[in-house]
Amino acid sequence: MRVRELKKKEIQLIKDELSKYSDENFVKSFNYKYLVAIGGRWITVCYTNKETIKYLNMFEDIFSVGNVFGEIKRKFRLSLEGFTLISPHITNNYAIVNEKGEILFLYGRDIFKESVVKVKGSGRIAVFNKNREFLGVGLWDGRMIKNIKDKGWYLREGG
Repeated sequence: MRVRELKKKEIQLIKDELSKYSDENFVKSFNYKYLVAIGGRWITVCYTNKETIKYLNMFEDIFSVGNVFGEIKRKFRLSLEGFTLISPHITNNYAIVNEKGEILFLYGRDIFKESVVKVKGSGRIAVFNKNREFLGVGLWDGRMIKNIKDKGWYLREGG
């Protein structure tokens, strides 16, 4: 698959997704020039450095480069590594869970309200432990956080 620069429309989709989780200053200052697109059934967006980007066209087929930042199907969705990269800048749509909630979440389980220390936002949220380490993505409905994908997935599924 060929690697290419992102189109303006694709960058806008990424900005729309980032703005759900962080403030306007971060969305404006993010280095979109370090993102590249790899085509396939859908577009994989990878985050890399300018030195690597300089040499990408030397290769015909590239499966991945750098960290997978997310995917574009109809909308852009951040990957676990994409969330990890922006996690210090997440100020909206997140939850902080206690130690019991952290363990459950990393084992792929849902978290009940009793284990939630703080929530800001609703719907699709980033989940952190008390040390503000990113654990994964969940769906907050006011009563519980339904686990969408967590960092334990790498060990369970071999990601």
